[in-house]
Amino acid sequence: MSHESSTLIKTTTSRKIFRFLDGAARLGQFSYMFGPTGRGKSFITRKWIEAKGNAACVRARTGVTQTGLRKQISLALFGDDGAREHEILQYFLEHPGFVLVVDEANHLLMDGNLRSAKCLDSVRDYHDAVQEAGGRMSVVFIFTEYSLDRLRKCRIAAFLQQFINRGDNHLDIPRKISRAYEIIPTVRAYIPDPPEGLINEACRFHDIRSLHKRLEAAVNHCNKTGAPVSAEILAGLQLQFETGSYEDEDADRRFLNS
Repeated sequence: MSHESSTLIKTTTSRKIFRFLDGAARLGQFSYMFGPTGRGKSFITRKWIEAKGNAACVRARTGVTQTGLRKQISLALFGDDGAREHEILQYFLEHPGFVLVVDEANHLLMDGNLRSAKCLDSVRDYHDAVQEAGGRMSVVFIFTEYSLDRLRKCRIAAFLQQFINRGDNHLDIPRKISRAYEIIPTVRAYIPDPPEGLINEACRFHDIRSLHKRLEAAVNHCNKTGAPVSAEILAGLQLQFETGSYEDEDADRRFLNS
């Protein structure tokens, strides 16, 4: 029971994201990744960056401006936020095949106006300038609870049309979690020989991120007590999170009333 939540687990989703990013890097693509919250998009992407190198990820902040985004990219590349656009462009040209990931790309559209949308175009400009100079780089935008169709129908769709059409590839992460190819491998990473009841309880979770958190808490608790991880412990931890109640609440009431 030594698994850590920082360890990548091989699932269908992690393989899909790795293949998608490998393809984007190999072909110098301008790409989009869409999926619900809690499906591991950001975590798996960062693990891909750790494994492959020659890539960086910036997390777009709420209300970000073009200047703010440039500073974030500069910090990711140089460890300092003072690089100018031409310096960033030169870095991409000097690192063929570089992959720039912009996570939480929804925040670039938060205001729904041209000012925010221009942040998207500023990143596109880097990609196009590198390609025009004979270089090769990839840009991947990660959107949560978004889709290509939603982008096409948003308030600034007309402005975004060129941005959307510029895309070379996209990946949709489904909302539904696979029992066989996601939940069971995740549970087994924490508990090598889990009972069927524990797997069934794990299937009640709506996102992988929450399942990781509860499994890690369950393993830590059982490592201290010596008890095996069970469906009841996992369910109790989830109940505590959802309601604020806990296992010994009735016993506490009896103690106070005695």
